[in-house]
Amino acid sequence: DQIGDFRYGVHVLLSDDRQKILKYPNEAGTFGNNQWRKGMYLGEIWGLTTIGIAKTQEEMNAHLASLPNGGQNSLGSTDWQAGDIMYADINNDGKITRGNTVGDPGDLQIIGNSTPRYKFGLDLDAAWKGFDVRIFFQGVAKRDWAFAESHAVYWGNGGGIWQSNAFENNMDFFRPNDPTSQATQWFGANVDAKFPRLKTSPQNRYAQTGYIENAAYVRLKNFQLGYTLPNRLTSKAGISNVRIFFSAENLFTIDGLPEGIDPETLGTGDYGGIGTYPLTRTFSTGISIN
Repeated sequence: DQIGDFRYGVHVLLSDDRQKILKYPNEAGTFGNNQWRKGMYLGEIWGLTTIGIAKTQEEMNAHLASLPNGGQNSLGSTDWQAGDIMYADINNDGKITRGNTVGDPGDLQIIGNSTPRYKFGLDLDAAWKGFDVRIFFQGVAKRDWAFAESHAVYWGNGGGIWQSNAFENNMDFFRPNDPTSQATQWFGANVDAKFPRLKTSPQNRYAQTGYIENAAYVRLKNFQLGYTLPNRLTSKAGISNVRIFFSAENLFTIDGLPEGIDPETLGTGDYGGIGTYPLTRTFSTGISIN
């Protein structure tokens, strides 16, 4: 619309889609490793249910005692200590297992979906006496992400020294109230940590409810400010239009992902979907002459 010398515009874009498998030769109902089956929605995430991190050895021992038919040993280790994950026995069989069919999933269940849902855009523009501004927001309103078991950036220790690193968020790992612990000596105790104790075995890094991330986001994709010189000045030089502008791309992003993970490039590379460099923030200025 236009009110006097002031002109403005608002454009809202919203789309949604998801894909369901209607027919596929997988009578056993096998899931995992990108296996399709009839009735599934693409992007589904199967995982364990997280009770929490055991703060003491006594707490872990009590949890294992509640699982008399094998504890959590099927997850790749018999060494369960304070600082390890306690998983829930969903099927009540007295042990924690990971199945691979819908008829026998063990303690796995669908805990999320990685398909981007409700993709939106908001385009705002305005102009007044030669000045103009445009602001474009873009994002996704619903998406889940479970980082892979060997995800180095998320866990810090992706398996072996060559896949390990130390981002700032990785420092929030379990360290006991034990002065003899080397990790506690170096960094201090941290029994209320987000991440379990550092360990290269996969026992704490399976996809699970406690570490499903909300990958929804909104990003200021473009901000542009310009000024068009009055025609009475440019027409004398035989120029119909002269506009000076400043533009900024990817100015800021609002999301809940760990630092260093770009929600827009999530899923486009290796290492749990973050094997691509994040989009760069770009500033430019210029002049347009017609």
